[in-house]
Amino acid sequence: MSVNLSSISLSGIQAAEAQIAAVQSNIANASNPNYSVESVNLAALPGPNGAGSGVEVLGTVSAQAPLLTQQINQNQSSLSFNTAFTQVAQVAQNTISPSSGQTLSTALEDLFNTFTNLSATPEDPTVRGSVISAAGTFAQTAQQISSQLNATSASELAGLNPLVDQVNQASAQLAQLNGEITAAQSANTGDAPALLDQRDALVNQLSGLIGATADANGNVSAGGIPLVSGTTALSLSTTGSGSATGLQVSLANGSIQVPIGELGGTIGGVLAGAASVNNIRSQLDSAVASVATAINTQQEAGYGLDGSTGNALFLIPGGDGPIALNPAITTQNLAAASSAAGVPGDGSNATALAAISNQVGIDAGFPGSTPTQTISAMLSGFGTSLQSALNDQTNTSATLQSLQQLKGSITGVSLNDQLTQLVQYSNALQAAGRALQATNDMTTFLIQVVGQ
Repeated sequence: MSVNLSSISLSGIQAAEAQIAAVQSNIANASNPNYSVESVNLAALPGPNGAGSGVEVLGTVSAQAPLLTQQINQNQSSLSFNTAFTQVAQVAQNTISPSSGQTLSTALEDLFNTFTNLSATPEDPTVRGSVISAAGTFAQTAQQISSQLNATSASELAGLNPLVDQVNQASAQLAQLNGEITAAQSANTGDAPALLDQRDALVNQLSGLIGATADANGNVSAGGIPLVSGTTALSLSTTGSGSATGLQVSLANGSIQVPIGELGGTIGGVLAGAASVNNIRSQLDSAVASVATAINTQQEAGYGLDGSTGNALFLIPGGDGPIALNPAITTQNLAAASSAAGVPGDGSNATALAAISNQVGIDAGFPGSTPTQTISAMLSGFGTSLQSALNDQTNTSATLQSLQQLKGSITGVSLNDQLTQLVQYSNALQAAGRALQATNDMTTFLIQVVGQ
């Protein structure tokens, strides 16, 4: 049975050199979080009569943890979503529930208190002036809150286009990588592992941006709508404005709307946060308009000191706010009395105005609540959603860190392991070299002996 020692030695040298190159690459990228440790696949070369004839280098592969990678992307999407949501929600929370200064609830309570005071001294000009002042403060507070919430939502949505541009850039890069990976795998050039790491990093970026998911071939979708198909990247763009802002993906024969309620990542959080702010603004505007309408109805039924009636305390543009104090209201036509008789001390209409504070169901959305209870419930509901997002953000951050550490233990580079392997492969290279030298020495010796 013959053995080709020279061929075996040469294949051993090639294998050791490939392994040393992989170790060197691992050490060079030890601090790269998007790098997966590489190793060399080897296979024994069969020889005649069952004897081996060396070793074959099949290629370089990187360590993979696909399940962990998927979970990391999902948690990255959730963390980015909650981070974006809480950023806009906290600004809105500071607007509707400031730590100091006038709040909508206290402004409304102050107004009802002045009605009570007016019922006791209906002809007192100072008390009448305090009613108008309190009504103006309530209207102004409602206006400011509505305006600030609208500005907060608009500012958040204004940052959507740059995020969409980032999605399109990452999608284009990923589509190009898909083609390069296919070519590298077909040619077995050894570049595929590094390209796969780059693709994983882009998928993670898209998960953080829009909650995208990818299959094993690099096809990416968000909300069930494709963003990358093979080597083709589809274009994402915004539609509409304000509360009607949406997203669409351009296809060959048209476009398709992206279901924004199913999106994660920063973009999903921005859209959800803006929608939440618009919702609380709409709720508060509606509640304020309902209270103002009830007050106007009672005010218009009463009579002022000048005997006039039918004077509204508030102006309600469009019927749903934001409200404003009626500039025509004066201390003389403010309706504290219930008749035009001018009976001294008649504050019955002011009493009826004060009683509105205890009426339930003025806002149809809260049929069992008084006006102040309605506003408090709205603010409480918004605060609860914000706290829930903050809790999710904290929990997801901890989970993501644990998953990344676990994946790092599988796919990360251990310098101790790599240095040990470097010594091992260097020794193997030296051994293969000595074997080749021994083979050459024996061949030279035999030639000399035969020649003699």
